[in-house]
Amino acid sequence: MDDPDTAQEASDPGADEDRDRTRLQLVLDVLVFQFKLAADGLRDVLLSPLSLIAALMGLIAGGDDPYRYFRDLLRFGRRTEIWINLFGYRKHSGTSDELIAPIKEKVMSEAQANPWISKAGGELNRTLDTMGERIKPEQEGADKRTGKDAD
Repeated sequence: MDDPDTAQEASDPGADEDRDRTRLQLVLDVLVFQFKLAADGLRDVLLSPLSLIAALMGLIAGGDDPYRYFRDLLRFGRRTEIWINLFGYRKHSGTSDELIAPIKEKVMSEAQANPWISKAGGELNRTLDTMGERIKPEQEGADKRTGKDAD
């Protein structure tokens, strides 16, 4: 006998489309996060020697304000941190998200409009669903250690 949940999922193409869109969104979000991690890492690599140069310049040419160059470097570092917005904490303008958002929207619309990409995505999603079914525990909702239903 068919599982009613499976029958309902099979008859609801909207649920499949939402799931497919969510999976694509996850992939795009991970790619954006990787881009931001790379930008953040590059910034850190550059700031390390620049901080030493700023300190040396402050000691040699800083006059009454030896911190001047180092303060400028810290200010630059804060601005780049805000722009990179690694964890998406800032929602205001002036972040890399403004640059990335139109690209993500274009990829999402192309993926939905292009029949070849849609077909390939559908096949990939069916494969992922099959893999997910194999991973699910035999007793869904039951704790394998105790055999009792989970709350």
